[in-house]
Amino acid sequence: MQEMKFGPPTAREHLLRPQSGQKMKLKEKFVEIYDTFLRGQDPAQGKDPDVFWDELFLIKVNEEYLSSSLRQSSEDQLLAIKDGINSIFLHAVQAMKDSLPQRRLHAMQTLTIVLGEIFRKKFNNWSFDVIHLLTGLSQADLVFRTLIEGLNTTLGGDDPLEIKVVALRLAIALACGNDNVNKNNLNEYFMQNNMFSSLIKFFLVVESADLAFEAMGLLGLLANHNKYEIQNPYLKNLMELSDEAVFQKMTMVIAYTCDGMRRGYTEVMDDDELSTVSKLASAFSYVTGMLWNPKAQDSSVTDAAFALLPDGRVTVLLILYDLIYTNKRFRKVFLTYSAPKPSSTTSETSSNNGSMEQHQQPSLGLETSETGLCAFLSFASYLLQHNRTQRSSPYAQLCLVIIQIMVEDPATYPYICSIPQSQDVPSILTDASGIANASNTMAAVRLCRQRQPVLPIVKQSRPMAAVILDVILGFLKHNMKKKLQIDSYRLSIAIIFSLASRFKLLRVRLPYHWAEMWNGLQYLVKFLHSNSKVFEHSPEARDLVAETIDIINYFVAFGDLIMPDPASLYALYYEIVRSGIEPFSDLAKQFSISVQPPLPPPLPHHDLTSRNRLNLVSSPTPTPPESALPSPSPGSAAVMGSPPISPFQYPSYRSVSPLCATPQRVVIIDLSNINQVYTFFFSHLLTWRDANPTRSLGPDLVSTIIKDHYQDLTLVSIPLDAFLIQRQNSSITQAGTRGHNGNGVSNTSSGPHPAWDGYSEVPTKVHFFRQLTRWVVADLRTITKQHAAASSRPPKTPTTLA
Repeated sequence: MQEMKFGPPTAREHLLRPQSGQKMKLKEKFVEIYDTFLRGQDPAQGKDPDVFWDELFLIKVNEEYLSSSLRQSSEDQLLAIKDGINSIFLHAVQAMKDSLPQRRLHAMQTLTIVLGEIFRKKFNNWSFDVIHLLTGLSQADLVFRTLIEGLNTTLGGDDPLEIKVVALRLAIALACGNDNVNKNNLNEYFMQNNMFSSLIKFFLVVESADLAFEAMGLLGLLANHNKYEIQNPYLKNLMELSDEAVFQKMTMVIAYTCDGMRRGYTEVMDDDELSTVSKLASAFSYVTGMLWNPKAQDSSVTDAAFALLPDGRVTVLLILYDLIYTNKRFRKVFLTYSAPKPSSTTSETSSNNGSMEQHQQPSLGLETSETGLCAFLSFASYLLQHNRTQRSSPYAQLCLVIIQIMVEDPATYPYICSIPQSQDVPSILTDASGIANASNTMAAVRLCRQRQPVLPIVKQSRPMAAVILDVILGFLKHNMKKKLQIDSYRLSIAIIFSLASRFKLLRVRLPYHWAEMWNGLQYLVKFLHSNSKVFEHSPEARDLVAETIDIINYFVAFGDLIMPDPASLYALYYEIVRSGIEPFSDLAKQFSISVQPPLPPPLPHHDLTSRNRLNLVSSPTPTPPESALPSPSPGSAAVMGSPPISPFQYPSYRSVSPLCATPQRVVIIDLSNINQVYTFFFSHLLTWRDANPTRSLGPDLVSTIIKDHYQDLTLVSIPLDAFLIQRQNSSITQAGTRGHNGNGVSNTSSGPHPAWDGYSEVPTKVHFFRQLTRWVVADLRTITKQHAAASSRPPKTPTTLA
């Protein structure tokens, strides 16, 4: 049997002086002591133990040496020197109570390295072997309780900032020990000794953006530990938090972090059409046929760079989700608060007891005074369009979940629709906090324009609802592939649906390039139709098909109450006439979706040959004709005092929907109105074509024909509308409350399809969040190490708030 070798790695020796002639090599004292530990020997043997450990923790920690030595030791080698590691760990925990700050600092630095490197190992029985190696089974409970108490005391006390930072990163190393946060048994000690108040106190004191982010990241991770199995105290504290100053600073950190992550994308490819560099690049590209930016000439270079984004700061989305989902008070601050643009630069200062000479970091300075919502939506547009990796996918879905929660809250709409205070705001927009008194929240938000086709650029300020639609539409257009992220697509459709139904209820007409929306939805229908064989056995794809058709049908039925001008509605009719009814009916047949009422047989002249005679092109851009509907002033949404007279004739709706006739969910769609639009206008177009065989039927002329016959179109009510009215009335009565029971289950009734029921984390998203937290653990661990490494380098002068 081969003898196991002990000792530190020999590839690189950490020496103060190499051997030269008769002069022996000289090791620094820290390295010499830990060399002895790693050889399985006790360097304290023959010495006074108390004096030895007191002196050891006065020595500056050689982090590089200790980290590399432990990393290069195998699992078996570490278990063989268990007694030495036990001794280091136990004495370091005890030193955290020492009266001398330097000992506490070095003890926590040692613990952070030891924990981080041991957690990286692949033990056969991870939990058992780790505890056995660090403390031994008999002392584990006492030692880890003492460790957490020490961290709690340090973060909430009056220690210098440098010591608090090391304590925070030790807590993160402990919480991120196992990629599966729920299987990290050591996190139970965080549950038993609640550090929430201490973390919030540290968060409020620190000025560094990176450190504030790390505190929020740790809070978010702890709030998601076994939250479905226990009453998580951190999640409960986040729900009950009401401190306006905390909310404002959290919003600033989120805005700063999103702004920084967005810059990561724009550094790979500058998509700002207003910048001088972009204008020169475009001009040069036009003349030479190639891009001015050398990195952009090779798409593989930019694709590889985009694949690494976003960086680990994306973990801030987890605590943002928890706050948005559980705390309406935070949601209001997030929608409205923006810090003033900084005007001066200073360095990071410490708390009462001293300064951080070597720990200067970027502080909370933003490029613009964006609200939290603006910065989040800007970053989300880049993430959602570059959603190409297994890592980016769950974060992209989390962005969509956050947006869905906001658009399902009726109190959000004064902000995202920028409803003026002077207008007669519907009563649904008011709550106990006076949320209807929202000021003008229009803004020009920078959105991703790095992938073709791009949406029309909007330079002026506009309501946030229009920005949200652009973010969602960017995702829909740039993620259609055979490995379709169906859950994310369903979330996107649900977001559009929530916005549209709320616009109708509130009588809001949103200025928006709706023709782009119709084009995107029709392209999704076409994609699902052409790939139906790939998705036909997926129940989720079946729901996506039904929900996509439903949202188109909803716009057909109620577009006259939502669109700001008739041209937007005519563009929708144009797309339906161009595509025909077959993609909708074929999808229903392919996915076994019931069409109620059944479609009538097609007219003889509505065959493919007749459609080809029209030769309609996609994406019409007609000149808006004279408005048949009242239009608001440009650039802002309008709340109408009463709905305009519509050419749609709605028969009385049955009080009991066939959708609710059985407790078992049955997927049913109604194609009556889509078929009616297609049949009605197609017949008129064919009549015109037969009367003018020598003339070309272009998009402008088609829009004119649609406009001329619009008043004669008759549509019927759809069953979905009755469910919506019931759900919206329910949301009014629940305004100001969380809208969920104690277990996080939605109180809304069941709708035609799952997406229309409203968002509920339990049970639909339980598996998703358990998988998401694995990525959060890995990313938080990585970004914290990067911040720690950056803080040891010469700092740049950070920007502080004015």
